[in-house]
This record gives sequence, structure tokens and C-alpha cells, in this order.
Amino acid sequence: MRRALEFLETGLIALLAAALLPCAATAQSNVEPDSLRASIPSHASYVGSEACQTCHAEEWESFEHNPHHGTRVDGHEAGTSVGCESCHGPGSLHTAAEGDEDHPGFHTIRSLKSMKAADADAVCVACHRTSEQFHWSQSVHARNGVACRDCHRIHSPQDPGGQALLAAKDATMQCIKCHHDKRVDLAHTAHMPVREGAMTCADCHNPHGSPGPHMIRGASNNELCESCHMDKRGPMLWEHPPVREDCVTCHMPHGSNNDRVLASKKPFLCQRCHIATRHPSTLYDFPDLVSNRLFNRSCTNCHSQIHGSNHPSGKTFLR
Repeated sequence: MRRALEFLETGLIALLAAALLPCAATAQSNVEPDSLRASIPSHASYVGSEACQTCHAEEWESFEHNPHHGTRVDGHEAGTSVGCESCHGPGSLHTAAEGDEDHPGFHTIRSLKSMKAADADAVCVACHRTSEQFHWSQSVHARNGVACRDCHRIHSPQDPGGQALLAAKDATMQCIKCHHDKRVDLAHTAHMPVREGAMTCADCHNPHGSPGPHMIRGASNNELCESCHMDKRGPMLWEHPPVREDCVTCHMPHGSNNDRVLASKKPFLCQRCHIATRHPSTLYDFPDLVSNRLFNRSCTNCHSQIHGSNHPSGKTFLR
């Protein structure tokens, strides 16, 4: 038993060390990505951000309101912070050129706009490799060539407050620049909090990647939806199988022209599965004109607890 506990303790220590290792790496200022280290001249050195102010006054002014500015890190010197050279590399040769583009040292500074996307991303990932960005390298965006600079503007963000440094006013406007099909969905008539500004795409999706499908902030669609719609969370005494399987079986989360963003109107929505069962499916099945296509056309008028019921007699999801 004692040996088992010692083995468990050793394993926990190893896991903790592995978890803290990325954090230690991100805490260093002027950390050079391995893929770019070879491109830095051996005789280049760091001169400090103040050396950039003379020529790059506009960028300097905007950086003072940047989330990166003043961020304290444990770099090579105690109490350092993120500065210009943290991203652009050592600037001694560039400053020595004094603005002369023909000077051999002028182009030794990094320009993230002109760099290859993978190299520019490596600069960002040198620090942003945990938390929200932990799954970036395996994300759909990264695998399809979307670069950090495609969505973010370090010196000229457009989002209010500039905390996310987005190239658009909010995450939704940023996303629909590429996801045109979702722009159409959001324009549908049903009540939609994303279109109304009550939430953004980033409330449900992590654009930097996630372990769930479609980069959602949950292991499954149901887990994500139920994080807000907690009244639909089970387990319940009587469960509706498609509800437990996937919310998007019946709902279109990005928008719909039907009530409650349903995939189609009732009763047709229900009759996609419940075909000619218990109730007549057409107007001509019975001559007494009691078809549910004429009277009480919404199935949920009777089956009101359609997501599931805890009532002892709620097998058919009655109130």
C-alpha cells in the first residue's frame, strides 16, 4: 500500500511539473521561437522599447493602451515587461540604420505583416500557448492556414477597449467575414441573441481551438447548450432520445425563421421522426376532421415538456 502511495505521489509531481513547464516558458520576455532563432544576427542585441519611439510614434502611442503594455513577466531581468522587441526581435542593428532602408541592418527587425504566416504565428505562440490558445496548433483554423494576424491587430484594434485586439468591432463581426453561411443564418427572423448583441460567437466557440467538435466550448453540443439552458439538463425520469443525443437535431443554433430557432415548423418537425404514429399525419386519414393538422397544430400544446419530464405519468412528456 505504501509503495502504491509513493508511486501515485511521484506521478502527481511529474504531472504538476509538466503542467507548469509551459507557464514558465510563457513568463519570459524576449523569448525567441525556435523556428526564428537562427535568423537573428549573432551580433544583434536588445536596446529597449524607448529606442523605437522616435521613428514609430504612432505605434508607440497605441501600444500604451495595448493589453501587452506593462504586462509583468519574469524574463532574463527581474521585473521586465512585454515590449516592442518581445515580438519584433532585438533592435540594435535596426536602430543603427537610423531609418536608412539601404542600410544592411535595417531589415534585421521583424515585420509580422510581411513574414510567413507560420513564422508570424510562432512569435505569438511563444507566449500565448496556454489557456485559450492551448489547442491552437490542432485547431481547424491553424490547419487551414488562418494566421493570428488575420483576426488580430496589435497596434490598431477595432474592438471597443481593444482587449482582444480584433480587426473587427466584436468577435461575431470578425467571424462572419469568413463564415458567410453563418451571416445568412443570423439574419433569419427568429429571436437570436447573437444578432441582437447579447452574446458573440466567442461565447460558444473558442476560435483558438478546443477538444470539442466545431471548436465549441464544451465536450458536446448538449454540454454547451445546457451550460445556459440548465432547465433542459437531465437526467429526467422520462427522456426524449433526440434531446439527449444532440440539441441541434431540432434546433439551428445560428438562426432560423421558425420559433425558438427550430429546424422546421411544427408539427412537421416532430413528424420527421413520428411518422403516422398515434395521430393522423394527413388531413384525409379520418373523416371526422380531428386531424392535428387542423386543430392544435403545435404538438407541444399537449406534449409541453418535450425536452423530458419528471412527472410519474409523463411518459409522453405531458405537463
